[in-house]
Amino acid sequence: KYIPEIPRWGILKFSKQDDSILDPFCGSGTTNVEARLQNRNSYAIDVDPIALLLTKVKTTPLDEKKLYRAKNQLVRAIYSNEEATIPEFPNRNYWFRPDVLQDLGVITSCIRYIDNPDIRDFFLVCLSSILKEVSNADPKFLYALAISRKMRERTNWNRKIDAKKTFVEKVKELTPKMIFFSKACPKEYFVKIIGKDAKEIDLPIESIDLAVTSPPYCNAVDYPRAHQLQIYWFGLWKGRLSELKRVYIGTEQVSAKDYAKQQRYGNSRLDEILEDIYQVDRRRSYVVYKYFIDMRKNFLEVKRVLRPRGHYVVAVADNIVRKVPVPTHTILMDIAQEVGFRVVDYYGSLLMMRPHNMRESEKMGVEWVMAFQK
Repeated sequence: KYIPEIPRWGILKFSKQDDSILDPFCGSGTTNVEARLQNRNSYAIDVDPIALLLTKVKTTPLDEKKLYRAKNQLVRAIYSNEEATIPEFPNRNYWFRPDVLQDLGVITSCIRYIDNPDIRDFFLVCLSSILKEVSNADPKFLYALAISRKMRERTNWNRKIDAKKTFVEKVKELTPKMIFFSKACPKEYFVKIIGKDAKEIDLPIESIDLAVTSPPYCNAVDYPRAHQLQIYWFGLWKGRLSELKRVYIGTEQVSAKDYAKQQRYGNSRLDEILEDIYQVDRRRSYVVYKYFIDMRKNFLEVKRVLRPRGHYVVAVADNIVRKVPVPTHTILMDIAQEVGFRVVDYYGSLLMMRPHNMRESEKMGVEWVMAFQK
């Protein structure tokens, strides 16, 4: 997720109280949290099902007394009940030990009995945040990579996993933060989740004052793979992950016929990059091409829903693909101007946290923040 200072800067600079804000790639809801705290209404879009759950929970204030009462009842329930709701999903027993599955199933079952849907979703997010931690995955990596039996034997790695205790500790950590937000949150403003496709925005023409977002990075994070344990545990996707990946912007899930021949965008800077990558990796060349094609569609849609002279603030990092530098922010500025936006500001912000599993040669150091005006 990007730091809250970026959307806060855009919201305070390019909008006023009571304005409407849009984040077409809402992620964990950072823009929408800031919009509500700054007395703006906002809309959220994301294709990722975990992102939508996070955004809904993070932007929904809860009653302090009701939340603490539910927390205390839940903690008692998970230590006094044996009923377990354990979902079926691919490789479930590979990712979780039997005792951990039982504990997680009990926690899930107890959460499902909570009547208040907003409080129930809050505890589901608490559960979501510990799933990888209590799994067989190596905790150092963004993606769930199970530690092999040989590795366990070689390192004498025998983790003690107490899923119930881990969950209770997470609840105790996040509950005060939820209360802090709820007290600071103006109740008269809303956050609405309006869809899953940033290329087809379900809003009327000229209905938004400002859009602020951090879109997926080209060639950076495989979100369904990163969230697969949560997606499967909560039943948010039933099919193969490869099918879900196809609908993400920046996905590498493409078919061979797509990259059978080199694609050209029509931007000289981008076409030269696509050609250089194509000589080394045809599939990656098409992935980069499709990323910018999809971002162009998003720019057109955001421009459609923005009011005259409205702004679009975009934070994105440059990339290196197969050792070929891709100046993503520069190309996006080209595309923005191509579809009718005017560049009014841009600056670089150092990235402090990066995925451990990313190739060292492809890691990003600076996030570029660009402001466009319709």
